[in-house]
Amino acid sequence: MGIEVMQQAVEQMKQFPQKIKLVSFMGHGEPLLNTNLPEMIRLVREAEVAERIEIITNASLLTPELSQSLIQAGLSAIRISLQGISAEKYVKISNVKIDFPKFIDNIRYFYSIRGNCKVFVKVVDTSLEAGEEQKFYEMFEDISDRMYVEKIKPVYAGVEYQESVQEIAVDRYGNAHEKRMVCPLTFYMLSLWPNGDVVPCDAIYKPVVLGNIKNDTFYHMWNNSNMKGFQRMQLQRRRMENENCCKCCAPDDVSHPLDTLDHLPKEVLKRWNV
Repeated sequence: MGIEVMQQAVEQMKQFPQKIKLVSFMGHGEPLLNTNLPEMIRLVREAEVAERIEIITNASLLTPELSQSLIQAGLSAIRISLQGISAEKYVKISNVKIDFPKFIDNIRYFYSIRGNCKVFVKVVDTSLEAGEEQKFYEMFEDISDRMYVEKIKPVYAGVEYQESVQEIAVDRYGNAHEKRMVCPLTFYMLSLWPNGDVVPCDAIYKPVVLGNIKNDTFYHMWNNSNMKGFQRMQLQRRRMENENCCKCCAPDDVSHPLDTLDHLPKEVLKRWNV
């Protein structure tokens, strides 16, 4: 994403009557590859348009210098996703060689200067050998504010999962549930793509493009007929009719139980029709 797109986005965020709850730099790539990232964070912070600013990263490019820039820019939280807890595991899982002790030292340095910035670290269960879960917790107990071992389950079409990974009726928080037919993501988020496209969720698929910030605004797209039509389709339990929604299981995976709407669609639709 270019800095111009972010500048335009920040200006448009000012149109909302209240602050955005969270601006998260994440998606289908590594945010630390963007050399403009500290400046983008600074733009959001100085405009005072968001309560929190975070990045989701593999942290492989984290350095003391970059850590200083991110924290000085006003980052609220850094969420680090690990591919294992050894250099050997990174080669096996990601086919990349990293200096793992240095990698840990860079996270330790970030934590030591973090100020009010929170450090969250997670690893997936399939990246750990038997007995390594406790080692993971011990490794990060003094250099993170929160740790988590995430359970892998089939999420995206086209991915070859290990035979040991079975589809089970639980979300990533470990909560068992019935299949969710109403996606709640569209009711509390917008996603900005590098080219300026805006979509009503942060899934890897684009279920519908609400518009582009180069010729429309966040505020208008949040309230336009495309958005309302997409939300109504969800509340009518028709998400499987959308060619991208039908192959996305974000509602069953990332949706927090407190955000689920499967028990409320008729009530919400009734409010809309008043």
